[in-house]
Amino acid sequence: MSDAERSRPIRRDQRRGGGGGGYNRGFRREGPPGPAGVGVDYRALVEYVAKSLAEKPEEVLVEQFERGGGTVAIKVKLADGDVGRFIGKAGRNIEAVRTLVRVASLRDRKRVFVDLANPSLGGHSGPRERREHGGGAPS
Repeated sequence: MSDAERSRPIRRDQRRGGGGGGYNRGFRREGPPGPAGVGVDYRALVEYVAKSLAEKPEEVLVEQFERGGGTVAIKVKLADGDVGRFIGKAGRNIEAVRTLVRVASLRDRKRVFVDLANPSLGGHSGPRERREHGGGAPS
């Protein structure tokens, strides 16, 4: 081997003994896709995360409902002080939980929805009344 050949970088196919191929060689799935192994307990997964985030984990209640058509709904009930922690800043925590459950449900080919069962924190039941700021005495 000459000095010029030694100073050239080694090509990818030479390092592996030839054969070419792509970067994902060896990671291709063989066989039909589908459920393999034990299914995921989505309720327990959400309950674990919710209790980990809550200051009062004994008040966390997670219920799972089968809606049909491969759809599952999970309702999370928390203490009022823990709702904000579960939602997180700009909704990041609850979106992370939803993403985690969605990824776990891909293998089972189910759609899983995670929602809060707590009523809204605003303390009102409808749209706010508009107040007039007149400044003058009533006529």
